[in-house]
Amino acid sequence: MMGYVNRMTESTERLTPQFSSQLAQTISVGNNRLFMAAVLLSIAPLWFGQNLPMVDMPQHAAQIAALREIWAGNAAFTQLFDVNWFTPYLLGYMLLYAGSTVLPVAVAAQLLVSLSLISIPLLTAALLRAAGADERWKWLAIPCAFGYAFYWGFLSFLVAVPFGLLFFIQAIRFAAAPSVRRGVWVAMASLALFFCHIIVLGFASMLALGYIAGAHYRDWKGLALRWLPYTAPLPLIAVWMFVTYTNEARVSSDPVVFGPVSFRLMQLLMQPAGQDSLALFTCVLVTGSVVLMPWLMGSKLNRQPQRWLPLLLGLAVFMTAPHYVFSTAYFYQRLGIFLVPLWLLLWDAPPAGTRRPDWLVMPLILLWMFLNTGRFAAFARETESFDRMVGHMEPGRRVAAMVYDKQSPLFALPVYLHFPAWYQAKRGGIVDFNFADFYSQMARYKRDAGPRIDEQVSWDPTAFDWEAHGGANYDYFLVKADADLGSYIFKQKLDAVELVARSDWWWLYRNKETARR
Repeated sequence: MMGYVNRMTESTERLTPQFSSQLAQTISVGNNRLFMAAVLLSIAPLWFGQNLPMVDMPQHAAQIAALREIWAGNAAFTQLFDVNWFTPYLLGYMLLYAGSTVLPVAVAAQLLVSLSLISIPLLTAALLRAAGADERWKWLAIPCAFGYAFYWGFLSFLVAVPFGLLFFIQAIRFAAAPSVRRGVWVAMASLALFFCHIIVLGFASMLALGYIAGAHYRDWKGLALRWLPYTAPLPLIAVWMFVTYTNEARVSSDPVVFGPVSFRLMQLLMQPAGQDSLALFTCVLVTGSVVLMPWLMGSKLNRQPQRWLPLLLGLAVFMTAPHYVFSTAYFYQRLGIFLVPLWLLLWDAPPAGTRRPDWLVMPLILLWMFLNTGRFAAFARETESFDRMVGHMEPGRRVAAMVYDKQSPLFALPVYLHFPAWYQAKRGGIVDFNFADFYSQMARYKRDAGPRIDEQVSWDPTAFDWEAHGGANYDYFLVKADADLGSYIFKQKLDAVELVARSDWWWLYRNKETARR
């Protein structure tokens, strides 16, 4: 009996190191299957309900509904809208439109956003490999995908970010081994990136040029040749800017606004943790981990200029670029999504055998996912009242959106600002305020489309004026407020409408005159 026990003990002692080694390899940041599982889990919250907590997303979905009706020949739309093909935000709309041909537009939006968010950490891993950086820290790019651009719902920008990262990866390869073939590819890719998003084109090109300059600053001729392909979109950009300045009075008259430095610093702190209203402790924990974990886990800072210049240029733009320029708001804030991949680009792997418990990054990411899951699930329940309200509305009507209370207790940004536009996306009809008033959109209001709810009223419904904003043209007025604000919104025209439904903080008024038609 003792001999049997001794043999078992010896066998266990031999297996224990092997088992420990296998376990360490399985529960490791280097396990690509585990990383892929984490990336997929990170977007699971997007699939609670169909109303994403992204401020502008309902307007983008409404654009797709408008395009569908225009191309179907619906006179209610063809009389009011034109299609603008010369826009640098074409790709996002075309992908969403393609998805909406086989899926409901809300589901197509969820799918498109999910694919974009998945791509960011995966391409961060590819970026670190291409530059020879420490690939373990690709995990830290998972939360940063949920940044300012996501929560504000900048669909075209968010779709373009993976293409911008891919463009930068190819620039690193081109810098290391230039050829005519690769140069032509860079030129063609930069032209294509214009139609993804002009801001992403400009920022990704700056990163590429910075990397090339850092790697070849002693070789002026080689530097110039490597930079040459990136000039390809300049004539296209010049033509677009000339057309826009000539035809869009607002663009030429709008001011340039920079905003306070303190706000930039706050955004810089929040971006690595995914922006928005996560608990302060979690925000500091995640951001602190992104900044410090590579150093604490033994990674070494690379001293090559090409690894540093992209981050320094990105930070310089983030800290000095306008908040509002060229009729585009939140210009510098959205660029924060690139900063974490650029920071991770600086770190090299430590020598073999000196690595520390880098698996600690995994419970951190799981904690972040847990908090996100709770918030998104709660938001799905919170928006059920809106879905009930839409059920009271006849399809194909014209609706004035009057969102007085724009906030949700679950998110920092005004996620309800454009929420009524989901009616246009899901039930047809037209909802104002409408992004069709913006020059960058595909479906544009014609110049003679008549008076309608404008951007000012979308922020302050009490500024509504029945005559100036074409109140007689609307079938419904959808109000979001904690109390009945009808007398404050309609004022002397209160008798022209009637309250027909209420669902929690949503109030539905109907135009008495159009109801009789």
